[in-house]
Amino acid sequence: MKGAFSAPGDYVHFKSQVPLHKIPIGTKQWRYYDFGPKVVPPLICLPGTAGTADVYYKQIMSLSIKGYRVISVDIPRVWHHTEWIQAFEKFLDAIDVHHVHLYGTSLGGFLAQLFAQHRPRRVRSLVLSNSFLETRSFSAAMPWAPIVSWTPSFFVEAVCLNRNS
Repeated sequence: MKGAFSAPGDYVHFKSQVPLHKIPIGTKQWRYYDFGPKVVPPLICLPGTAGTADVYYKQIMSLSIKGYRVISVDIPRVWHHTEWIQAFEKFLDAIDVHHVHLYGTSLGGFLAQLFAQHRPRRVRSLVLSNSFLETRSFSAAMPWAPIVSWTPSFFVEAVCLNRNS
């Protein structure tokens, strides 16, 4: 094996070395990877809308070798920014993390900015990639979004397919 891990099997190697943690906090189920020394404030990776915690596997592996702690989370469903801030703070408290470096892409970047704005004492640094500042244009384009969670999937698919045709 060359270096820390080889290219063809690096994801397989990651999955064999880094366990996926699952913890319920209130009504939210948090899924996350946590790897690296626990004595340093972690870099917490927040993926975009279609991403999951394992999209950052290369960052987790390469940064942990250099002495960084990296936590990558699946973002649980939230419907309001205050719900996100409270849920994320409860998650940090549950895993006994007080100060963080946040890295967010797309929606994860937006959520990282929200948390940094409302809990600045907990955030040491903020790294954003392909992020945005506000969601008015999204909510204006999707006024029906709050009903999606209880609408049958076949109906949502039919509406989306007809809208895009």
